[in-house]
Amino acid sequence: MMKVKRAILFSIVILGEFLFFPKIYSQEVPALDKMFPNAVIAREHYDRLKAELSKEGDNTFKTMFDKHIRGYAEKVMASGKQPVAAVSSNNNEQGVNIYEEMKSIYYLCVTYAFNQDQQYLEKAVDYLTAWAKINIAEPKANIHEEKYSWAVEGYSLIRNIISAEDRQLIDGWMIKRLTQFEKDNDLRGNNWGICLLRQYYLYGLVLNDNKWINKYKSTYPEWVKGNLFPNGTTTDLLARDAFAYHAYDLSFFAKIAHLIALYEGYDAADNFYMQNVGGGASVKRCVDFWKPFMMNTPKYGHVEFVDTEYEPDKKREDYNKAYDPSSTLYVVDELYEFDDSLKEIFDKYRGGNVWINWRSALSALRWLNDGK
Repeated sequence: MMKVKRAILFSIVILGEFLFFPKIYSQEVPALDKMFPNAVIAREHYDRLKAELSKEGDNTFKTMFDKHIRGYAEKVMASGKQPVAAVSSNNNEQGVNIYEEMKSIYYLCVTYAFNQDQQYLEKAVDYLTAWAKINIAEPKANIHEEKYSWAVEGYSLIRNIISAEDRQLIDGWMIKRLTQFEKDNDLRGNNWGICLLRQYYLYGLVLNDNKWINKYKSTYPEWVKGNLFPNGTTTDLLARDAFAYHAYDLSFFAKIAHLIALYEGYDAADNFYMQNVGGGASVKRCVDFWKPFMMNTPKYGHVEFVDTEYEPDKKREDYNKAYDPSSTLYVVDELYEFDDSLKEIFDKYRGGNVWINWRSALSALRWLNDGK
């Protein structure tokens, strides 16, 4: 009898704890919810896109996704290709195309995010762990190491889903890369500098490591004063005398704004885009300065690299040639997320098609409800 009473009492205690302290016994968070926030797509945009992808028949979303994301990932899966990692860009005996390998990781992760097919997740982890075991960052080369950001962004979707053992290995790899960047301290005033700051911020957010997030946030406000100018020019435009580099420089600001939108919200991202960083300079002002050179080339024509300070520019194919706005639309794809006035660029060069590729689609999702 005493044993029965004790059993009943124990059951009551357990039930009471469950009722009054539900967090202790909360159910496992679904894998889908573990993906957010991430460095790729906002939850509301993910839900909208996933709903469109699940509809019968073809639509604009499916066409874009199948061509630029799923199709690429399926080729990786169908080929049976195994990951082959390189120690570094300069220690690459097998001639591995590092850029393509990092894109493979990204596309596998994004495809998994939408189809929840375990084989894509497993393949992505195979790639990430293979690289994590041997790869190191090349010293004094952060601009060239930026190609690895594809893998970091993809990883952000699966980091909280994979095993603790794999996560520890991959996290350790990325921290070693950051440590090399910090050791180099190669914070230049041009695109190299903003690229480095963006990598600190990206890795820090994905790893949930405030050391690197704060390194970006504490450095950016003073650094940016020497990169963006009140008249709308940038250090890169002045030094290289080319809108190719003005655009390239701004692409990293767009990437940072995208991260802010995903982790802090669009109000914070818009503030970053429009913020007066000194004397009236802002990312938006530099974009506004650039727009006429894209929209009205007869009036605002520019011959590229003529007065460059970098001698190797004179051997470029586009040296001393008219600026071709179509060559920098990849930057407009990203900036459009924060400036819907750039829709006129799509109208002029792409027949208004904002769904032409994955990155422009990510931007367009923000404005979808406005019919733009």
